[in-house]
Amino acid sequence: MDLHLTDGRSSVQRNQERVNRITQLKEEIRLQETHRDSSQSHATSTADHEKLLERRMRLRETHQKLIENELMKMERELQEEQIGGVEGEMSYLRRERRILVLQIEALRRENQQAYADLENQSRQHQQEINNIREESLQVFRAFREVLEEQRQMSERRYRNLLLDAVQDAVHLSSQNLQLREEIQQLRKSLNPTP
Repeated sequence: MDLHLTDGRSSVQRNQERVNRITQLKEEIRLQETHRDSSQSHATSTADHEKLLERRMRLRETHQKLIENELMKMERELQEEQIGGVEGEMSYLRRERRILVLQIEALRRENQQAYADLENQSRQHQQEINNIREESLQVFRAFREVLEEQRQMSERRYRNLLLDAVQDAVHLSSQNLQLREEIQQLRKSLNPTP
């Protein structure tokens, strides 16, 4: 009987060890997948950010070259015209105004591009946050499932142990009754009544 209980306990213990090992392996796999996805996402995000910065730098350089070309063109025109007085000053101011408008337009375009890039990155980060949130919920669900499985297994073990204990008690009680009857019969046979 003790052998039966000991054997049952050891098999329960082995099963629990197996469940724990499976749970541990699941968690390790999930962590590796999450780490890999996170690394890929971070690398992609960093690469995208660098591309955006490079594109803005090229846009800025293009605008600077355009403005420099306009400045050189203005200087050439002014040298060619060599208009003096108020009319020369007006011509200079008109050309300078045109260059300022170009600079403002270039800054406006750069600003629009930066704003569009920020909006795009914001959407990407929001998507990443949503993905991480979803992964967290999946991990929590998996944890709950494992916890529920362990609870059910513990409950089954407890019920089996309780059932075994009741069966053992019934068996011991019946053996006890048999032994009492045998003892009474032995007493009767040893002490015959006169």
